Amino acid sequence: MEDINILLASASNYCQKGEFQQGIHLYSKYIEQDQQNPLAYYQRGKAYFKIKDFNAAMSDLTKAISLKPEEAHFYGERGLIYYMAKNQEKAMADFDKAVDLEPENPFRYASRAFIKDGLGDLEGAKTDYQKALELDPEDAISYNNLGMVMEKMGYRNKAQKHFEKAGEIDPKNFGMRKNNNTEADAEVPQPQNAPLPKIGRQETKVDNSFGGTLKSIITSKSEREEFWKFVKSKVFNGK
Repeated sequence: MEDINILLASASNYCQKGEFQQGIHLYSKYIEQDQQNPLAYYQRGKAYFKIKDFNAAMSDLTKAISLKPEEAHFYGERGLIYYMAKNQEKAMADFDKAVDLEPENPFRYASRAFIKDGLGDLEGAKTDYQKALELDPEDAISYNNLGMVMEKMGYRNKAQKHFEKAGEIDPKNFGMRKNNNTEADAEVPQPQNAPLPKIGRQETKVDNSFGGTLKSIITSKSEREEFWKFVKSKVFNGK
């Protein structure tokens, strides 16, 4: 088992360096020897996602889900793949499932809200951001993003209050500034510059011994960071 664990660690290292094809090759060699590890399919699926092979990515995430159907993170990741593949119905079904599995996790609502915003469901996005803030009242990004949703809905005064609250919590990223007009206005950061949502869990690293690998990967701050960076830069900027 130690030798194939080295395969998985090497595959992960290649992907971290952006060498996704080599990473996929090594993940595949690992899977040839162990077809019951959901983490291997999940990681290979993410690598396929990076090279925009959405069908292969969906297949791997579906296999990971079949092996660990109670893992909310897998549904969230597959939902993003479905979204990018323009299958909105299946995308939302997966984000809904992730919320059902982790109803006390504010990140589930915040990430679903961001997708709803992208789909034009402003009322649904507003409700999800409000729920995320109910669970984590110190989440500056949800205040900021809720403000942007309220602004789109025409509620500029309410939007401004949310922007100001985001600035109070995180002045570095959401602070106020004076513009060239006579009134002070909020500097509303674009989504790609927004900080990460906090969900009350400690950052963890990949444990290739597999004693606690799966849980550490799917609850890590780096995984949440990757979700937000990808969605904001690729989905909502149309790249």
